[in-house]
Amino acid sequence: MNKITAITRRDIFDLLEIGVVEEESESKYSYFSMREEEVDFLGRLFDLDSLPSTDSRFKNARGDIWQHTVNNNDWNGMWVKEDSRFLRGCSDETLLNFLAELFHPVVRNDKLPWQKLLEAINELLKSDGFELVETKKISGRSVYGWRQLGDWHKVSQVQADELAETFGTDYIRIQIDIMMGQVESAPHIAIGKAKELLETTCKQVLDERRIQYDKDLDFNQLVKKAREAVGLTPDSVSDDSPAKSIAGRILGNLGQIAHGMSELRNLYGDGHGKSANFISLPPRYARLAVGTATAAARFIWETHIETLSK
Repeated sequence: MNKITAITRRDIFDLLEIGVVEEESESKYSYFSMREEEVDFLGRLFDLDSLPSTDSRFKNARGDIWQHTVNNNDWNGMWVKEDSRFLRGCSDETLLNFLAELFHPVVRNDKLPWQKLLEAINELLKSDGFELVETKKISGRSVYGWRQLGDWHKVSQVQADELAETFGTDYIRIQIDIMMGQVESAPHIAIGKAKELLETTCKQVLDERRIQYDKDLDFNQLVKKAREAVGLTPDSVSDDSPAKSIAGRILGNLGQIAHGMSELRNLYGDGHGKSANFISLPPRYARLAVGTATAAARFIWETHIETLSK
């Protein structure tokens, strides 16, 4: 059973047909921007010599595609989405392979903003639990495949999106998108962005409360100052609270989270120069860092909002 819905498929096909525009250069990228002839591109994915022709003059799909897209060019628009031999009613796997192959270095046009189209398609796919990801490189250029997102990614993406909406700034949205997008393919970048997210949250809290702080304050001290500002320290728990010891330990662990994030980023994140032999941590460490930073940032921010109004 397909998981990519008819709505997502429709939106993806519309996106491919209409294309995306890069604002600065006003360059456009769409399905029709590829370097290869359409018949050659489809031949990378389908056995065109075995598939039947819809034109009685030709014995197979290769013949009628060439006739109507190269010789006569009378199949207008993205006809392949309506053709049951290819994308109409196809499996998720067929669609995902088709999309990934569009961004192969041999196929894509690197002089145009293909990355923007890739990003837009991924935004649509993530709603149904899939994502196009880099799998290897050819001549230094990324080759893409696809993967199904696990429950962790879905939950974390929802939390990250909610946090971005709360801040309401393009900067935070961009940083969160980079962080979430690099968990699998570049864990060291995701780890660095996770630390930056928590750092930005703490600075925003202090700025909104008009609390002065040294711009060169180290990360651990910054988090501590923000926690103190919103009352998230073990000492802030009421003495008569039956859960004082438990709550105190939890709040104390916020400091340990900050310390751990700082060490992880320094050793394995994208900050500081790395040797030529640097090996990034496996993605599971990035998932831990991103999940922890997102949860901590959201907890600090929500506490800030609640206590600010009192």
